[in-house]
Amino acid sequence: MNTPRLVMHRFLAGLLASVALLLAGTVHAADDIQEQFDAAMAAIDSDHLLTARQTLQDLLAANPSLNRARLELARVHYLSGDYPGARAEAQRVLDDPTTPPQVRATVLAFLAQIEADGQRASQRHQWRPSIYAGLMYDSNVNIGPNRDVIDIGGNLYQVSRDSRETSDLAWVVNPALSHIYNPNQRFQWGEHSGNFIWQTDASAYYRGYFDESDFHLGVLSLRTGPAWIVPRRWRASVGLQADKIWLGNDSLALITSINPGITWQLGNDWEVGLDGMLGYRNYNRGVDDGRDGWDRKLNLSAARYFDNRRWALLGGIGYHDFDADEDRFSYHGPDLYLGAIAQAWENGMVYARVGYSRFDFDGREPLFGRGRDDDEWRYTLGFQHDIQSGPLARWALQGSWMYTDNSSNTPIYDYDRHVVNLGLARSF
Repeated sequence: MNTPRLVMHRFLAGLLASVALLLAGTVHAADDIQEQFDAAMAAIDSDHLLTARQTLQDLLAANPSLNRARLELARVHYLSGDYPGARAEAQRVLDDPTTPPQVRATVLAFLAQIEADGQRASQRHQWRPSIYAGLMYDSNVNIGPNRDVIDIGGNLYQVSRDSRETSDLAWVVNPALSHIYNPNQRFQWGEHSGNFIWQTDASAYYRGYFDESDFHLGVLSLRTGPAWIVPRRWRASVGLQADKIWLGNDSLALITSINPGITWQLGNDWEVGLDGMLGYRNYNRGVDDGRDGWDRKLNLSAARYFDNRRWALLGGIGYHDFDADEDRFSYHGPDLYLGAIAQAWENGMVYARVGYSRFDFDGREPLFGRGRDDDEWRYTLGFQHDIQSGPLARWALQGSWMYTDNSSNTPIYDYDRHVVNLGLARSF
């Protein structure tokens, strides 16, 4: 994993190893001291930071003049995110009059890095606004915004697929604001230290069709909740979310949900995630009577990275269960997906994904006298290019194509759809 933190870890390891040669004269020749120091270094190499810290602290308690060990302790504090501890130990080496001039220069560089990272980590509030604006082509506007929001069908007497499909262009704008509150609360997890933060995200989405104004879509979303992060090990969060949705000139629905999730990092190349959702859909229009209900989802995902994370394979399996007031709107079934993402050129990435969902409905369709079963396939291709110069510097050009093919045992619910997006995005 070629992350900035890992690069800094390797840089410090090499830097401090060079310092060790200059400080070698300060290390006592006693075998037990060398064995204790070697044990600490082995613990660092194995990423057992708690063991390394305790070993080095014990060694320095009995031998406070071992500046080589003190610098290694500063490195352990730094890798654990304890920047005040790292600063204090490095400063003690700098204040020692016996420290050679060459070592002082190295320690000063290390202190500058500690100070810069410490200032970023100690920020209580981090704000990040962003915006996306672009154009969209929709080959089948009549389906509505999304089957998880409102099911398809249109007028029941129009059973011909061609008679229901209407294409249109739309403009899309999506401003958003993210906030992280960092109370500087740390916790110990085995050999590693973790951080607690509070995340809040707010966004507004609007899609305005050029001709089919009845299908204009507006969404206001707010999500907030705690997160726990143990670097290089795992991260977990719980989000409380509310989505207010408008369709055309009507208020369509309010969807509220709780979204817990956890991701484990297994070595440098694997990640495994487990996330769920429990939500309630409250529809506003009289035509949607019977659709109110509880929505439940559970997903297991995995990612395998290659070539220092230049590309990755992604996959997941899940299960969805929507329990509406009327059985004909209730459904359940599995979800599957497989995808890939890659850095395809300098400042550019591409991605692809194929997904499948099964929808087994509980009730019978009133005009067809049978239960409805759907198989939905989704195919997605996309790209992003980060613009580095010119008037659009720091913007990203984004584009995607998504094809949906829904097959149903009830003819009116057979459909396919192409959606193409192209736009510009930026984080500030």
